[in-house]
Order: sequence, then C-alpha cells, then structure tokens
Amino acid sequence: MVTYGCLAILFLFVMIKGFALQLHRRKPVSREDTDRTLYTILNGERD
Repeated sequence: MVTYGCLAILFLFVMIKGFALQLHRRKPVSREDTDRTLYTILNGERD
C-alpha cells in the first residue's frame, strides 16, 4: 500500500513538472531572426 502511495506522489510530481515546462516553453525562433543573427555573426557586427 505504501508503494502505491509513493507511485501516486511520483506521478503527480511528474505531471506538475510537465505542465510547468509546457507553460515556460520558449517560442520557436523565426527563420528571419535566424538569418539576421547569422548575417551579423558572419559580418562581425555587434549590437
């Protein structure tokens, strides 16, 4: 019975962590931003 309790707590912990990661996930970088960044790196320009 104690094992089932531990498994339930572990399951809840994993679900909460997964939900938190979904909320804080970064927005993907657009192709234009990537191209602009690579262009500035290759040309040696700094912000």
